Amino acid sequence: MRNTWAVCRREFASYFQTPIGYVVVGVLALVTGLAFTISFTYYAKMSQAPSEYAMTGVPDFEETLLSPFLVFCGTLFMFLTPLITMRLLAEERNRGTMELLLTYPLRDREIIFGKYLAALGMLLVIMLLIGVDLLVLHRFVEVEPAVLWFGLLTVFLMGAAFISLGLFVSAMTRNQITAGTITFGVCLLLFILGTLGEDLPSGNPAPEGLAEGVRTVFGFVYGLFRGVVLELPMDAHAKNMALGIVEPVDIAYYVLVSVFFLFLTFRALESRKWRG
Repeated sequence: MRNTWAVCRREFASYFQTPIGYVVVGVLALVTGLAFTISFTYYAKMSQAPSEYAMTGVPDFEETLLSPFLVFCGTLFMFLTPLITMRLLAEERNRGTMELLLTYPLRDREIIFGKYLAALGMLLVIMLLIGVDLLVLHRFVEVEPAVLWFGLLTVFLMGAAFISLGLFVSAMTRNQITAGTITFGVCLLLFILGTLGEDLPSGNPAPEGLAEGVRTVFGFVYGLFRGVVLELPMDAHAKNMALGIVEPVDIAYYVLVSVFFLFLTFRALESRKWRG
């Protein structure tokens, strides 16, 4: 544990020894601040004159503003994760310091968990900025504190899943720019697939002329494909959580995604050591 924290402290400090940490924090503060201001202003206008927005009454605050804002904040990590994770392992390999790091009395898990915790530390710094927005919100609007806490948990889980993916990609490449580009590409692909999956028909799209057995098999395979595509995007399980509706399957989704990519990172590091 001592070695893990040593790696974590070293890596976390390096974020603010270069412009990366300040760029990530500054960009997110600017974007979330603007999004919060615009969303809050829009909701205030809808509340004052709901009929002008084709509403019969005052819109539900949590569904109209809070949940979309928190999901938006979590989705932002799709763009910021490459900046946080691209240098974690790729830069070590590019500079030739990975071999030196592996000669230290450090186990693979201490290196990986140390770097992952450092990236989560950056995530917590960002969470503080989002927390400021929610404190302002709580001052002017009556919202249950539990809903706000679950909302922050939603953003944290989304960020942790994105970071585990970025760490794995960083372990597979030698160049941090390449790692950042691939991480962003994979995150964007998952997001697009999930969006397209919502437009897929829910019924069996097999032609009526096919044999009944073939149509049944085709419908089963299609149903599995559609279900997987709908579950792929990181925001798939965030909308209900951001409303304070917490289901074990939603939390398990993000935890399993994080564990899965951390496992792949272990395997990637081991394979490179054997090849080295």
